[in-house]
Amino acid sequence: MNINYKRSIKFITLLIISLLIATVSADVYRYMYIDGSITVSSSKLIWIQGADVPDATISGSTVTLDLSVEQGTPLNFTEALFLKNVNASGSFNYNITITQPVSSDDFQRAKIHINENTTTSWTYVDTLDLTNATDFHYGSLGFGEYLRMTFEVNATLSAGPYNFDIQVEY
Repeated sequence: MNINYKRSIKFITLLIISLLIATVSADVYRYMYIDGSITVSSSKLIWIQGADVPDATISGSTVTLDLSVEQGTPLNFTEALFLKNVNASGSFNYNITITQPVSSDDFQRAKIHINENTTTSWTYVDTLDLTNATDFHYGSLGFGEYLRMTFEVNATLSAGPYNFDIQVEY
């Protein structure tokens, strides 16, 4: 086997030079900074427990409801839950979305009715179907205004519990 030493030395020299250039290039840094702060304030929208759901638990921005119903007997929780805007500086746009539905096979009806109180009376706003994962409601809530959540449930099966999740984004 005939080895060309000149060519091998050239190749090794080029390889070493490439490694040196890559090393030097990797050692050049420029710095940029972000100086920030995080201010923690109180919630702007708050949950208020209604009289019809004594087993509700409110922990910060999360409400856990236990709606106890009987099979085949429709039941309305007309004063289940309220959402209030306590932000003194204005209104909020909000989006209420069913993120985890219950099965329509298990319920003849599973609805959440939304009413708004802008003056002294309640005004119907929308109804969301708790069996429909694509159902949502979009609106705006001014300072001191409330949303009232009324649940209407008619279970076709007796076994349970059946879990659902609703997200309020504002």
